[in-house]
Amino acid sequence: MRNIWKASTVAVLVVGAGVVAVPAYAADLSCASDLGDQTIAGNLVVADGADCVLGGATVQGDIIVEPGGWLDATSVVVEGDVIATDAYGVLLDGAKVEGDISAYSADTTVGFLYANDLEVGGSVAVGGIDVEATDVTIGGSFMAQEANYVDLVRTSIVGDASIDGSPWGVSVVGAIVQGSVTVSNNSRDVLIGADADGAADAFANLIGGDLVLSGNSANLRVAATTAHGVLRLDGNDPLAALGEGVAAGSVVGDYTGDQPGSPAVGDQAIAVTIPNQAAGELIWSLEGTSALVDLGVADEQIDHYFAEGAIVPIRIQDTRAGNPAWSLTAQVSDFAAGGETVSSKYLGWTPGVIDNGGSAVAGTPVASGFDEGEGMSVARTLAGAEAGHARGASVVGADLDLKLPLETPRGTYTATVTLTALS
Repeated sequence: MRNIWKASTVAVLVVGAGVVAVPAYAADLSCASDLGDQTIAGNLVVADGADCVLGGATVQGDIIVEPGGWLDATSVVVEGDVIATDAYGVLLDGAKVEGDISAYSADTTVGFLYANDLEVGGSVAVGGIDVEATDVTIGGSFMAQEANYVDLVRTSIVGDASIDGSPWGVSVVGAIVQGSVTVSNNSRDVLIGADADGAADAFANLIGGDLVLSGNSANLRVAATTAHGVLRLDGNDPLAALGEGVAAGSVVGDYTGDQPGSPAVGDQAIAVTIPNQAAGELIWSLEGTSALVDLGVADEQIDHYFAEGAIVPIRIQDTRAGNPAWSLTAQVSDFAAGGETVSSKYLGWTPGVIDNGGSAVAGTPVASGFDEGEGMSVARTLAGAEAGHARGASVVGADLDLKLPLETPRGTYTATVTLTALS
């Protein structure tokens, strides 16, 4: 992996380090573009056929997606509901909806609700669209009516869940439902804690109430699923095939395969799902409100000009799986003032670790090229960490010393630091 970031040692626009005022819009803002991280003090309407992109936004009312509209919302907080009717689609990633979600397509099979890492305070009701939910928490109930297909993966539901009449299939794995689950009248693969061959999924389903499977006319497979109430089987053709890891308080109806076991006896059951570790990323950011490094006015010595200072500290966070090794290097462009240039070899530095939550090790000091070598005109290591380092953030910095020949033309010189992350 190779990431590059540039900042001037003397003057540069602050990127990602300053405080930005976020405007608040009046009620009922129409969205047909990328609104970024705005705060909308009312409802947000995605107009007919429009594309609306939100990143980090807060909507203090509802989001209403009109027919043909497309909502792409990442890390968004919606204090009201999300309502989509005959929309092209709704994508919610890393979002929080404090109210309900309602997404229906009445006259066409086009449309989708794709939810990932989503928290819903209320209920979710969908119909006539593609539905995919991964790592979703629903504070109310979940109901799907004639959805094209429904995939519930590692989804927690406080109330009941009902999936009825999906022509393209149903998959439920890693679901934790405190109420009952009903899966009925579906006409393609219905996979409850199982794959199409009946093998148990690594993510088991846990149901506090009943599991009702009725009227399904498809490959119906159940594995890795515990229902603390009744496993009720009715009118399925072919019969439900039960595999490894199925347990129920009691069973009513016909099935093939393994006989279900019984849930563990106790006053309460505790369930938690451990997802696959995210790929993560190696990122860094400035620890300050400015990326300007001012070395001041150079002091005339016996045989050179001298100036000193320090780079803006840099916070490095590594969340990648396996904690692989990384290093952060820097190279400085030549100093320029008007039409004059001076080699950056005259700049030296001494790296250091300021705060070490991620096992960072400072790079080797580099002398000014006035004394020896090429200074910072070539890439130098600011900091790094070995494979297996601690999973945390480190803050690193470097003291700078600049020694310029006395014949250097006068002027205010600037140069640019280029940081590169290697892994």
